[in-house]
Amino acid sequence: MGGAPPLAGQRVLVARSRAQASALSERVRVLGGEPVEAPVLRIEDGDSGALRAALHDLAGGAFTVVCLTSPNGVDAVADAIEQDGLDARVFAGVPTVACVGPGTAGRLWDRLRVRADLVPERATTEALGEAIPPGSGRALLPRADIASEILHTLLADKGYEPVEVVAYRTVLPDALPDEVLDDLAAGRIDLLAFASSSTVRNFVTLVGERPWQGRVVSIGPVTSRTCRELDVPVAVEADPHDLDGLVDALCAAVPGA
Repeated sequence: MGGAPPLAGQRVLVARSRAQASALSERVRVLGGEPVEAPVLRIEDGDSGALRAALHDLAGGAFTVVCLTSPNGVDAVADAIEQDGLDARVFAGVPTVACVGPGTAGRLWDRLRVRADLVPERATTEALGEAIPPGSGRALLPRADIASEILHTLLADKGYEPVEVVAYRTVLPDALPDEVLDDLAAGRIDLLAFASSSTVRNFVTLVGERPWQGRVVSIGPVTSRTCRELDVPVAVEADPHDLDGLVDALCAAVPGA
């Protein structure tokens, strides 16, 4: 006889955009938990004109490296490719297509059937920049509007000319649902899953001065650092720093696990 599922009886706050929440929520359900979706950010279009122009340049061989740092970035690139009547062959002449982690690499394969040439062992932007060997030429960085400068700096130091394009924007919603705020204050949410620094920042902003309870699970060191900066205690940090690691960390965060 098997025991209870590892998340049985646990209510898990899924702090992501509505579009991103489904994959984690489904994993929580499969493991016996109850996901509580709290859209702490909204994904909107970035500079579509600049992105489309960059992709045409990419097709023409203007870049030696492409760095994709999130599934959202992959989606923005794939959507722009489809809208302009292009296809995955825009990547054909690029010596190095690099993805920050397996989740981003998987999305690239799912959307465009393009395999990443380079995926660092640690799924962080800094690790991605460190893993790319020194070189020259232009490096395309289709990213969020709030992306840090670390990747740009690391690539420039290695001899590349980074070209950043705002592929998408992250927007703060007006508020969290009242029932979510009530559950947080009353201790009716056991675990809080944070998959990025922006979700932590937005959560803290949206909760404001209201009380909240629950054990925080972070997807990785960058997110954990943001938690510490905002006085959000982290119970467990995921390793590996991807969806699978986050789910394992949620299970490890259950009291008595």
